[in-house]
Amino acid sequence: MWCRVTRARSALCAMLLTAAVLPWAGPARASGPAEARPPSAGPPAGRAHGAAPAGDVVARVNGQPVLRRDFDLAVQMQFSGRRPTSVRLEELRAVRDKVLDRLIDSELLYQAASKSGAAVADGDVEAEFTRIRERFEKPETFQQMLKDNQVSEAQFREQLRRSLAVTRFVDKEVTGDLKVTDEDVKLYYDQNPGEMKRSEAVRLSEILVRVPPGASARARASARERIEAILKELRAGGDFADLARRHSEGPEAKRGGDGGWLPRGGGPPPIERAAFAMQPGDVSDIIETRLGYHIVKVGERRPEGAIPFDEAKALIRAKLLVRQREEKLQEYVGGLRQKARIERHLTPASPTAG
Repeated sequence: MWCRVTRARSALCAMLLTAAVLPWAGPARASGPAEARPPSAGPPAGRAHGAAPAGDVVARVNGQPVLRRDFDLAVQMQFSGRRPTSVRLEELRAVRDKVLDRLIDSELLYQAASKSGAAVADGDVEAEFTRIRERFEKPETFQQMLKDNQVSEAQFREQLRRSLAVTRFVDKEVTGDLKVTDEDVKLYYDQNPGEMKRSEAVRLSEILVRVPPGASARARASARERIEAILKELRAGGDFADLARRHSEGPEAKRGGDGGWLPRGGGPPPIERAAFAMQPGDVSDIIETRLGYHIVKVGERRPEGAIPFDEAKALIRAKLLVRQREEKLQEYVGGLRQKARIERHLTPASPTAG
């Protein structure tokens, strides 16, 4: 992966927290035979009950509150990484309305899942929690993300339970009969040639020795010595994948340094300049970026052009399934809305109000 920057980490945090607050999509995970129990009929830990103070509630769905805290968090996630001054009032109002609608729909789905008795095992919640935590480079980074968003581990786990319950209910009761034929896939491929193009790319492997921001001259020199020793071993015939597994400090280390395809314009400029000047099998000299020192190896080169159908069909099928799922889900939620008692208490956004 070639997006290991602060902005990407913020986007990941946004995705994880928003997914927990707005449990709409994602593959259902099998529930274990033990410890399974239906989601609580009442709000999860960290959410107010029906008697929540009026100022803490932005809507009520069949009497259950949608909390301002969840609303504010979801809105913040929509604008993650942007300066407040860059957000126009019209855009803010539109996003606030959309977020509130999604929270209302999320509550409707959760209530439907609760009535159905959808079971979520404690072990499944813990497995999902662990999977998400491991997407962060360090445990402390994950803890800081929770702290920054004023979410405890218990609250996050309960939101994951809620998300899993809704996902499983939707997959079983709402969208369980989705089907995309081979003809559907071929038709989409033929009718959307503009989407079936890709830029020039190289398959890249990497060895990274990190240099922390603000590192001392001694620390930088030590890192430089380490990467020079690795390069010397490579030049002497060392196996790149083996050295990457043993020495690299990047997330690709466990894959022998394989970082996948790097499209032109899609990576750090120093790495991109070196990679696109190389031929398959070439190993670079030492490259310095703000992450530290890198050595890269080009495995394959891929020219710009149309994506062959055999390569595109799996992605097209997935895209069409997602589209079908969204359409069926919207139809189902629309039916829930017609029968529900929904009260909106959100005050309009103003130039001075969040």
